[in-house]
Amino acid sequence: MSEFNSEFIKALAHGDNEAHEQLKSLPLTVKMALGTAIDQLRRDENIIPMNSGFSIYEEKKSSHTNDEEVANALAERNRLLREAEERREKIRQEHLEKEIKARVERARAGLAMNDRR
Repeated sequence: MSEFNSEFIKALAHGDNEAHEQLKSLPLTVKMALGTAIDQLRRDENIIPMNSGFSIYEEKKSSHTNDEEVANALAERNRLLREAEERREKIRQEHLEKEIKARVERARAGLAMNDRR
């Protein structure tokens, strides 16, 4: 708290709108340090801000998660994973079939297998 203006910190702790406007132009690391100093001052002096805000950090509206939306998203993800696995398996099977056909043709032609070393 010693590296910041104590009046500025007190104004922020009390919820002064002008001080909050000045705070918006500061870098995030300074905001975080000020937030720690403000929280400490509020604890030490039992300060309740006038604007009923308990933090200098901008409030984000909480997004209420809908269980049905989450279930639908998980179902869609599982469907996509299953389809991708089916495509991989199909490609693997096609590759094996081509390889087997090539080996059968070489065997019928009486040629030696090249994969043995």
